[in-house]
Formats: sequence, C-alpha cells, structure tokens
Amino acid sequence: MLQLKRLLHSRGGQSLIEFAIAAPILLFLFLGAFDVGVMISDKVVAGYSVRQGARLASELGGTQTNPGMTTLQLDQDVVKNVLTVAKAMNYSVITEVDIYRPTNPNGNLTLGTDQLNRYDINGNLMANSAGNPPFPITNRSQTPPGETSIGIKLFWTYHPPSGGLSFTANLTEFAVMKASPVLI
Repeated sequence: MLQLKRLLHSRGGQSLIEFAIAAPILLFLFLGAFDVGVMISDKVVAGYSVRQGARLASELGGTQTNPGMTTLQLDQDVVKNVLTVAKAMNYSVITEVDIYRPTNPNGNLTLGTDQLNRYDINGNLMANSAGNPPFPITNRSQTPPGETSIGIKLFWTYHPPSGGLSFTANLTEFAVMKASPVLI
C-alpha cells in the first residue's frame, strides 16, 4: 500500500513537470496562430481596399469623362476610397498608396518604367524616388479597344497584436482594372 502511494505521488510530480514544459510551447503556438489569423484578416481587407480603389479609378477614367478635373483631384478621390476601406485593418499601418499604369502582363508595378503617382496616407502627392514618370489624367484612355489599365498598390506594415512575437511584416497588395470604355 505504501509503495502504491509513493508511485502515485511520483507520477503527480512527473505530470506537473510535463505540464510546465508543454504549457509555454502550447501558449506560443496558440499566440502564433492568432497573430497569423489576424494578419490574414488584414490581408483580405487590404485586397478588398485595392480592388475598390481600382474599380473607382477605372470608373472615373481620364479626361474623356472628367474634362474639368486635375490628376491630383481624381487620384485623391481614389486614395480616399482605398483608405476608407482599409480602416478595417486593425493591426496594420498603411504607409503609401500608388496609382500606376502597369506595363507588366501580370499587372505588378515595375519601378523605373511604369507611369506612377505615389500618395501618403493623407492623400498628398509624394516625390517619385524610383524615377518613374508621372501618370497624368491625360494618359488614361477610355477609347476601345485601347483602354488604359490602372493599378492601385497599397503598402502596409503589420504589427502582431499578441506581442509575444516581436516582428513586423512589410506587405503590399495590388489590383489592376481597365478604364471604363467611352463609346464615341
């Protein structure tokens, strides 16, 4: 009987030690999964915001449908739309919104080549450090079959909410649509 009590007591100590080793690992895995889930949620919102911006930019088009507007006025409407949707990104900081004319078949921005207008989160035009030419409203053709492709690219930094993992991720999301055709 005494041996049975000693055996049960030693197993209780072993269980406690196993729990002490496993608990931090399980907590670390749980917090990591939570951080990744929140990052994916923010990425989905970022994707939706650039699609909304590209949709608006394609509907607004160029000088054919907006003869009295400037490039800055048109682009600020698009940037405002993108940032309004992106406000739902809980743990991310938006740093830049680009409006560009892609030359790549995949629609991604080519630095040094594509026409590009860069904007900060307040809708202010930023200096073009990559050497790209500007993308004026006059270059946004809406005449078929040569409608201009208009791309929107969002730059953002993700900060994990749990604080357990001390990292940040600099991410981008983009969408491209053709300008709405104007039939003459």
